[in-house]
Amino acid sequence: MARRPSPDSLETCLACGRDFVNPVDWEPVDDDNWWMLLRCGECETWREVTVSNAVAQRFDIELDRRLDVIARTWHKIDRQRMATEMEVIIGALRRGLLDAADFAR
Repeated sequence: MARRPSPDSLETCLACGRDFVNPVDWEPVDDDNWWMLLRCGECETWREVTVSNAVAQRFDIELDRRLDVIARTWHKIDRQRMATEMEVIIGALRRGLLDAADFAR
C-alpha cells in the first residue's frame, strides 16, 4: 500500500497521489499563516488549507523550481521552431524565392 503524502506536501494530491497540485487562490490569515485554495491538475480535486509561513514558503520554492523546468523546456522548443523556420527561409533565399524586397515594410 502506498504511503499517503504529508498534508504539508502541498504539491502532492491527497486523493490521487500525483504531484500536480497548484494554488488557485491564497491570502494571509494572520502574520504566521496562509489560507490557500489548491487544485490537482491530474484528478481535479480541490482542497482548502491553512498553512504556516514556512510551509507556504517551501511550496512557493517548489512551484518556482517546477516553473523553471517548464520555462527551460519551452525555450528549447521555441529555439528549435525558430531554427526550423530559419532553415526554410535560407532555403528559399538560396533558390531565389525570396529577396530583400520581401522583407521591406
